[in-house]
Amino acid sequence: MVKEKRVSGKLAAGIVLGMTNHWCGAIIDGSPANFYMKSKLKKVFGKDKNILIGMIHLPPLLSIQGFSGMQNAIAKALADLTALQKAGFDAVLIENDNDKPHTEFANSAQVASFTAIATEVCKQATIPVGVQMMLNDWKASFEIAKVVGAVFTRLDVFVDHITCEWCEINPTPAKIMAYKNKIYLELLLLADIQVKYKKMVKPRPLTASAKLAIKHGADALVITGTATGVETPIEKLQEVRKAYPHIPLFVGAGVSAKNVKEQLAIANGAIVGTSIKTQERIDVRKAKVLAKEIS
Repeated sequence: MVKEKRVSGKLAAGIVLGMTNHWCGAIIDGSPANFYMKSKLKKVFGKDKNILIGMIHLPPLLSIQGFSGMQNAIAKALADLTALQKAGFDAVLIENDNDKPHTEFANSAQVASFTAIATEVCKQATIPVGVQMMLNDWKASFEIAKVVGAVFTRLDVFVDHITCEWCEINPTPAKIMAYKNKIYLELLLLADIQVKYKKMVKPRPLTASAKLAIKHGADALVITGTATGVETPIEKLQEVRKAYPHIPLFVGAGVSAKNVKEQLAIANGAIVGTSIKTQERIDVRKAKVLAKEIS
């Protein structure tokens, strides 16, 4: 465990205002600094427990094979948004996972079309909106979020040196955070650790990746299993929760009506897509069934 330290005065104020992200294990005025993390969740989602984030998976974007026009892409995104809002989800996350083959960073056509769609979603949304530019384009994600008014983002690879089917990624978390804090300080960052579909170049304990992500400023950690739609092992959630009892955790894959109650007994929230879809679009009936399990 990280040794606790006490801070007060200007340093404590700096932490509360977001002037520094290196508050892991600190204590402010007798309360764990991790309280600040949960307060950020409440600021964005209105609560810090049982948070349901529904996925809006975009169809292939401009320049990608299968692109079927902007109006079609916008219509599908807005239909998913409407379904998730009717089902009582707390937020939506827009992602371009259908842009294949994946590249670490997106091209300008992808960024432009993603921005246009996200703008329309944000205009219609009555719940918080997040954005994630795949495969790991943190710069585009931060920029799009700032422009369209999204309030959170997810980053698959933040501190882990990985390889995958598409490429090898060796991120520089200090550089990533410096850019985020420069253009959009208050943006909530959900950071995956040892994420699905990726292989660690040098294996290490999951808690070691968690420690690094917290140190470098992640607002919450995302835990996954091996693939989309595959249940995240409860043991992984328990391992990280035991090591870091107050760190916000999100389940990033495989959440369904059958397991959501068990998984959210440990995690603060879940990012849900596959289990609440019918023919690749959000099914409001399935989404309501899942949401009712934790209502």
